[in-house]
Amino acid sequence: MKIDLLLGVHAHQPVGNFESVMVEAHERCYKPFIETLYRFPPFRFSAHFSGWLLSWLMERFPRDMALLREMVARGQVEMFGSGDCEPVLAAIATRDRITQIEVLSKKLQAHFVRPPTGAWLTERVWESTVVASLADTGIRYVAVDDYHFLCTGLPSDALDGHYTTEEDGRRLDLFPISEALRYRVPFAPAHEVVAQLESLADAGHRGAVYFDDIEKFGIWPETYDWVYIRGWLEQFIEGVLASPKIRTSTYADFHASNAT
Repeated sequence: MKIDLLLGVHAHQPVGNFESVMVEAHERCYKPFIETLYRFPPFRFSAHFSGWLLSWLMERFPRDMALLREMVARGQVEMFGSGDCEPVLAAIATRDRITQIEVLSKKLQAHFVRPPTGAWLTERVWESTVVASLADTGIRYVAVDDYHFLCTGLPSDALDGHYTTEEDGRRLDLFPISEALRYRVPFAPAHEVVAQLESLADAGHRGAVYFDDIEKFGIWPETYDWVYIRGWLEQFIEGVLASPKIRTSTYADFHASNAT
């Protein structure tokens, strides 16, 4: 039995950040990440860019964004929605929440043809009050910390795939993000992470859920050398693709094929 690796990355910069900081972030992280993954079409993943950052990248680095657009078109990448200016959705009024989600969804549809069905939660803040707004704007699933499930008494090794919640008659599916994976990707040696995924497959798990800051892949201290110069990302991709026990998937495809 194979396990589906659901790898998601989130990109954001503070609104109005210094131009030099933005350019450096692109050169050390966004650009090499996109270029590396572009060379491996079979490796599928999901990505979220905050609305204002996406607009800035589209204007300043259209060639790199063209690669991302091509990756979406060939089914390699799924784009996640959220609030356009990266608000904590649970902290703003319902009408503002809905407007923020709709603005980014329309922007994603304009750039990538299709609107998002998944959403990133800023700072991974989860409250059930956001369910109705997300569902009413076409969002079908989000990724949340596995901590919320562990607090209910579920053991970490029992978490698998996605779960359904409901609020005010609206339904939303939740993917529990593995804390163990967040702490190991991209910091542990690539072969060790691949082995961890294979052990989950051996245990009968359907999905390995990862969604975290893309800035860990090049902007965090010493990560540019580790991830790109010393080749962690390429080693990880090649290891995953070579494994008979792992396949990569977007959240959208996994969600569709594991409907409840």
